[in-house]
Amino acid sequence: MDAASIKDIPELDDWLKERNLQGFWQMIGEHQRPREIKPFLWKWDDIATGLEKATEVVSMGDTGIQTGRRNIGLINPRMLGGQSSSTIVLGAQCLVPGEVARAHRHTPAAIRFVVKGVPGAYTVVDGEPMPMESGDLITTPSWSWHDHYNEGTEPVIWLDGLDAQLVRIAQSFREDYPTEQQPRDKPVGYSTKTMGLTSPVREKTPYPAPAVRYAWTDTQTALRALQEAEADLDPYDGYKLMYRNPVNGGPTAPTFSCEIQLLPARFTSKAHRHNSTTLYHAFKGAGTTIIEGERIDWSQGDIFAVPSWLWHEHKVGSEGEAILFAMTDWPTLTALGLYREELA
Repeated sequence: MDAASIKDIPELDDWLKERNLQGFWQMIGEHQRPREIKPFLWKWDDIATGLEKATEVVSMGDTGIQTGRRNIGLINPRMLGGQSSSTIVLGAQCLVPGEVARAHRHTPAAIRFVVKGVPGAYTVVDGEPMPMESGDLITTPSWSWHDHYNEGTEPVIWLDGLDAQLVRIAQSFREDYPTEQQPRDKPVGYSTKTMGLTSPVREKTPYPAPAVRYAWTDTQTALRALQEAEADLDPYDGYKLMYRNPVNGGPTAPTFSCEIQLLPARFTSKAHRHNSTTLYHAFKGAGTTIIEGERIDWSQGDIFAVPSWLWHEHKVGSEGEAILFAMTDWPTLTALGLYREELA
């Protein structure tokens, strides 16, 4: 079509489309429509069954579909893009005794929340073996070499959380280590003992959050201390803790925060909403979360998504307390000056 012959908007739209252009008048409706991203619940029985079958049919090889990672990703069918959320992704991984998940590194930062730990199972981050015991949180900073191995007698299972959707702004890429496993050249507990000490190596590191293992024994102690204080009960989230970056006291990573909250028996929170996205894992107990009027009943092991800007509240019955582990993207929104929250 010749531009000189354009007589109306539809003809102009066609002319622009042929040249991979689009008028703003076509995009106004898209900007005004809210994204249809809805909450979703993944049942642990389904995840665990999938992992069990995967150990039978998916090897830890490096060719073809045998990728060196036996990871089952969580897909929210109620959003576009086929991921756990629009910013962070979550999956579950399993290693049986004697297996190794080969060493590599990538630009997305990652965390491992251990669902079923076993003695002899480790994640190695930049040469430091970090034990994987139930309830532990292990961070893997961006571009850190990491591998996993199980020298125990039972399968080890953990959740993988990554800011993979967010780092696409700067391109996402990865690199394999020259050998299957990296050298374990640091002792267990090295990062904890040296954390916060200034060194030329750390000063040159562009990523401000270090690799850390937050042991469940320490997390549980901190939660109980909050509970005993009683006055620290948050009306929206119960007894809540953030896994802090021990070097600068900020969130777990520049792009996301990992948090854990204890909801006492018979607790009903007040409703609130925020434009950050949160993925929850029920580490202990059972309860209900009402999300924009939709009831999500969860029990131990289940995972559920609370998308951006939806009113939500938590409820726990008289059977006992519940503990929720959460991964949320509010640090990214805060850094960009975009974070918003409303309280009922």
